[in-house]
Amino acid sequence: MILQSMKKSLILFVGLFTIIFNNVNAQNVSPDNPDTNGLYLGASLLGTAWNTPDSDVDSESGGGIGLKLGYNFNTNIAAFFSVDGSVINPEQGEDYALAHADLGIEGRLGNYDGKLRPFARLSYLGMSAQSDENAGDFEINGTGIGLGGGLYYFATNNFALELGYTHSWVNINEVKVGSSSADVDEDARTGRLSLGASYHF
Repeated sequence: MILQSMKKSLILFVGLFTIIFNNVNAQNVSPDNPDTNGLYLGASLLGTAWNTPDSDVDSESGGGIGLKLGYNFNTNIAAFFSVDGSVINPEQGEDYALAHADLGIEGRLGNYDGKLRPFARLSYLGMSAQSDENAGDFEINGTGIGLGGGLYYFATNNFALELGYTHSWVNINEVKVGSSSADVDEDARTGRLSLGASYHF
């Protein structure tokens, strides 16, 4: 039920978000402020942390990289798909991997020729934590919603530096240990701080 409600809320928010930004942007388009669209590619370095609020385990953190493919509908709104992976370094035990895959929308403030453009993101995501045999050979999978924000610095009309943060609310639905698998229902939270760059074609 929780996951279904999250999906419905995401669909509703995406629809309203798209309508509002398209209407606002349509009023501002002129020959001096063109309505641009097209693909963009991005890459970033990440600082990542996560925890399960209902457990006694403290937050665990690490670092990694992320890649993003997006499409600019106009100056102010875009859709994107991103993947990232981090190596988590727990205080006890061996390192393990934590990965996300996000599909979402991004809204940006500012004009076509603005250097600084704040942004907000909303995404539907999958999350997976995995280890090898040395760390217990486990796998934890879940889905959820990510909400983020940050700032672009457009050095040119095509190339931008980016600083952002995404907080995710995840419902863990599967845990595997070795060859055994079990369905679960547990909440998790993840946070991702990113520093990267993107090229807008």
